[in-house]
Amino acid sequence: MEQDIGLCFKKIFQIMEKNMNKKLEKIDLTNSQASILIYLYKNKDVVNQRDIEKKFDLTNPTVNGILNRLENKDFIKRTVSLKDARNKEIYLTEKSISLMKEMKKEARQLEKELVAGISKEELNTFQDVLKKIFNNLQGGIK
Repeated sequence: MEQDIGLCFKKIFQIMEKNMNKKLEKIDLTNSQASILIYLYKNKDVVNQRDIEKKFDLTNPTVNGILNRLENKDFIKRTVSLKDARNKEIYLTEKSISLMKEMKKEARQLEKELVAGISKEELNTFQDVLKKIFNNLQGGIK
């Protein structure tokens, strides 16, 4: 069983991402794009590209590509920072703010499907184990 844990995580992630992408398809978003929009919505401070790279552990070209697509679809706008002209600040547009309710609804629905049939006690134990696994793995990445 120990050898199957990594594969199981991978399959769960792939299924979750596929399901979320299917739900978000109707509003012309991917799971990655929606995650960044939700992060921008929740974050009350000014956000720049480096903040997103750190938060999601993504490379500069990957984040730049996602932001370009979001900007082309009119979900975000980028402006030059008044503090540092080398940085661009990222803001949500009215279009993305108006879709936030639907995105949150889809995320809550997926979460319900994810934990269906699992008791609170089982879920708490599972979350504790996941935290330990995360800490074990993170300790090895330096």
